[in-house]
Amino acid sequence: DWTPARMLRELGATAHSPQLRLWSLWWVFNSAAYYLIVYYVHILWNVVHPTADSASVYNGGADAASTLLGAITSFSAGFVKIRWALWAKLVIAGVTAAQAALVFLMYSTSNIWLCYLAFVLFRGAYQFLVPIATFQIASSLSKELCALVFGVNTFLATVLKTIITLIVSDKRGLGLPVHSQFFIYFVYFLVLFGVYLLGALVVLLRHFRDGRRAPQPPALSPAEEKAMQPLAALEQSLQPEAKA
Repeated sequence: DWTPARMLRELGATAHSPQLRLWSLWWVFNSAAYYLIVYYVHILWNVVHPTADSASVYNGGADAASTLLGAITSFSAGFVKIRWALWAKLVIAGVTAAQAALVFLMYSTSNIWLCYLAFVLFRGAYQFLVPIATFQIASSLSKELCALVFGVNTFLATVLKTIITLIVSDKRGLGLPVHSQFFIYFVYFLVLFGVYLLGALVVLLRHFRDGRRAPQPPALSPAEEKAMQPLAALEQSLQPEAKA
């Protein structure tokens, strides 16, 4: 059997997983806008605080602080105990709403320190969801498919980022100034927030409408779920022997 064809068949079979679809879409749409803001924020800072005195420019400090906060939030995400099948969309909606507010603050403020702070928090919010998305996607796939799916998601995010760049900032498109670009990004995150919130409400309404009486699985952190996976795989491998 030709390996690429087999992998595509397996991918088609696993594509029905709600968590795989949700987090893959988050990866594509949120990552595209995230990297646009990371790239263009330096131009915005030069507009908000134009100066020739390099001693009064702290762009590098803001980058370092945002990287540090991103590392902290990424680490802490591994210990969040949530039933992701139920609450994932609501968590994503909350983080996306915070990102929209921070992008609007970067767009509207004339204070460079507020602009720095908004950027640091924006990067921290995005990095909080990255390890969760990575785990949720990887746990839905075999080892052979992980690289393929992450590669496809990253490629689609790059394509979307390129399309937005051509439309919003390129001279062949609208050619908007950087402040107007950030307003477009604010609207972009606002639309994503609305979509995620609507999806979360649908999931919660279905859950409470069904009124399931069966005991629900306990909330686990991604680290705990990862630790449980070998045990679950062992139980599955022993089931046929028990039946025999």
